[in-house]
Amino acid sequence: MAAVAPLTPQEAYYWSWTQFPALGYFDHPPLASYSIWLSTHLVGKSVFGVKLAAVLWSVGSNVLMARLVLDLFRDARLAFWSVLALNLTLLYEIFSVSPTPDAPLLFGWIGTIWALGRLTVTGQGRWWLVAGFFLGLACLGKYPGALLGPVVLAYVLLTPRLRHWLLRPEPWLGVGVAALVFSPVLIWNAQHDWVSLTFQSTRRLGEMGSRFKPRFFLVLIVTQALLITPYVFWISMRAAVAGGRAWLARQLGDGERLLWLSAVLPMALFVLASFRGNVKINWLVPVWWSLIVLGMRAVLAEPRRVRRLRAGLASAGAMMLGFLALSALPNLPLPDDLNTWSGWREGAAKVDQLETELRARGERSFVFSPNYKISALIWFYRQRPERTYAHDILGERALQFDMFPQPADGLKGATGLLVLSDQSQSDIDLDRQVKPLFEHVERVAEVNAGGARRIWIYRCTGYLGKAAARALPPNH
Repeated sequence: MAAVAPLTPQEAYYWSWTQFPALGYFDHPPLASYSIWLSTHLVGKSVFGVKLAAVLWSVGSNVLMARLVLDLFRDARLAFWSVLALNLTLLYEIFSVSPTPDAPLLFGWIGTIWALGRLTVTGQGRWWLVAGFFLGLACLGKYPGALLGPVVLAYVLLTPRLRHWLLRPEPWLGVGVAALVFSPVLIWNAQHDWVSLTFQSTRRLGEMGSRFKPRFFLVLIVTQALLITPYVFWISMRAAVAGGRAWLARQLGDGERLLWLSAVLPMALFVLASFRGNVKINWLVPVWWSLIVLGMRAVLAEPRRVRRLRAGLASAGAMMLGFLALSALPNLPLPDDLNTWSGWREGAAKVDQLETELRARGERSFVFSPNYKISALIWFYRQRPERTYAHDILGERALQFDMFPQPADGLKGATGLLVLSDQSQSDIDLDRQVKPLFEHVERVAEVNAGGARRIWIYRCTGYLGKAAARALPPNH
């Protein structure tokens, strides 16, 4: 899939971070970007090179998951069917080839639960240090890795033979290991007024309204059922309910309790959030894998359900093949901006041609768009070494683009090439947002990518500078 799937805007955005390596970044912790830097240096700058980072994280997650099942249940058959079911779900396969922060988050999450399982089986305190390492890795991938803290604490408190560890140094040393692994993010935030941690906390709270909105909960259920595929979703939800009943009846074994808590605690948080705002499809990535294991264990324990297992997974596989076919089709016309990948290679080539002509006439130039996703895609596909800019050129906040280094001589007086598309994220008022910042603005090129995407390029001469942009009225 990584060899044929197209580059998405978010993937291009995370790739752009690799052009200026740092201890941290505005949107998320740096581990996803570090892995993209490594994979593109291994195989070169290409779409496959970017996606290879996610493939490597996915391989690691699959190995850890299989090892965890074998350690807890000594059941190779369960390990096989659990890993197979996981890789037949759209959700996990998407993030197995998409190098977003969710890929290292999942690896670190499963690794933490695996280390706790080893602690339970062996009783050896060194596994606290391993758990701390993986917990820190999960947080270095994405901030929701911090939810592992309550999961670990709840598991220890609810497992009588583990409670004595709270009076020993090993768990607290594990906390220290986690903090050490996560320390690059803390250092970077301390150097940048804690902008990343503030952005992720206040923004999420701001997105949650005060009104009760059950429609978002219904959207969450429908989207997750499709992404997990209906059969796997059904056995996973049955496992969640059965685990709750067994816990209340005090019949839940240590291994089952560990996997159940790993899923239901973050799931409860996201379900509650869905009654106040929109929960994104990737937020539940750490949730389902452990319920898949528990659900598959229940299926394999009942011969009458085993007969439906192959049919259920075959339906999931059919959905996966359909998704793969759609993603591999070039210039696929989809409604509502669903095709985010077509046309950008051609658009970037046209930008390079126009900029070469400007440079040949001795003009200083730069490339920008009104959206960080468009800017990242154009940047990735360009053959020139220069960076692109985003809506920071217009005096607006532009996420990580605000943090990238600026040219020493500034951009004032230079000619900007503005890239727009037929997508909603390109909506912009040229008369009010662009023309006041340049001496002259005119459309100079149009790119039509097989009917799936139209891209327009404007030449904007005599940029007045970011000071002029910041001086525009707030609602310009």
